[in-house]
Amino acid sequence: MPSRQYHIPIDDNNRESSVLDILQHASELSRQQLKQAMTKGAVWSQIGKTVRPLRRDPANCLRFEQLHFYYDPEVLKQSALPLCLIEDAKEFSVWNKPYGMRSQGSRWGDHTALIRQAELQLDRPASIVHRLDRAAQGLILVAHNKAGARHLSKAFSEHLIAKHYRIIVEGCFPEGEQHTELAIDGKAASSYFQKVENLSGNRSLLDVRISSGRKHQIRVHASNLGYPVVGDRLHGNAAEGDIDLQLCAYHLKFEDRQGQLRDYEIDANNILSLGKN
Repeated sequence: MPSRQYHIPIDDNNRESSVLDILQHASELSRQQLKQAMTKGAVWSQIGKTVRPLRRDPANCLRFEQLHFYYDPEVLKQSALPLCLIEDAKEFSVWNKPYGMRSQGSRWGDHTALIRQAELQLDRPASIVHRLDRAAQGLILVAHNKAGARHLSKAFSEHLIAKHYRIIVEGCFPEGEQHTELAIDGKAASSYFQKVENLSGNRSLLDVRISSGRKHQIRVHASNLGYPVVGDRLHGNAAEGDIDLQLCAYHLKFEDRQGQLRDYEIDANNILSLGKN
């Protein structure tokens, strides 16, 4: 069944009805199908300009101005990948995101996204303060209240959070730190690359630190330097079915809202596909 969208105004004819009744009349899907879609983040309520996912069926729609339903059976049948909790610090949590998991969901569903899985595992609200590409792996921070979100977002914007990555690139990378400030989508971006060691197959293991966080920044900058990340299908030479993207966010260091130093590191060598000389 192809994907479909429904945008239903709430007026005097339907505001006393339940959401499930309205959606069932519009879509002709079963109530069970609609409940599952609602739980998985495909149903949205709108009040003014505010649009939020609707997880449960209220008795009526008196508070709503419009309902949105984005139905894609292929999205809804997907299962979430295993997600590893590194630390639950109550105000924020630290996770090891696997390859293939999105940081956030979409209007078609969020049940497989890291942010929703964090909410479900810890049983409290969660918000994203930075992102990792779907194809990237490694450490990611999640905030669990407004104060924590403000503090972490401010720390990221002021470059107060040290972020280190390990990548494997094609080619023999030169010695010494290589710095690039190539703008991405018209926005300033700065990355520093340092070779860790040469690998077999004319590849190199690099340590990367960035002071900005543009979309695909490391991948774009590495490719621009002439050393695309292994497994990069967008900015490198990898094809579908090749090795996974060899990019791991392995180190985060920052001060929390109470001034305590937080330092998290995972072993990137156990994640990346290293080929030793």
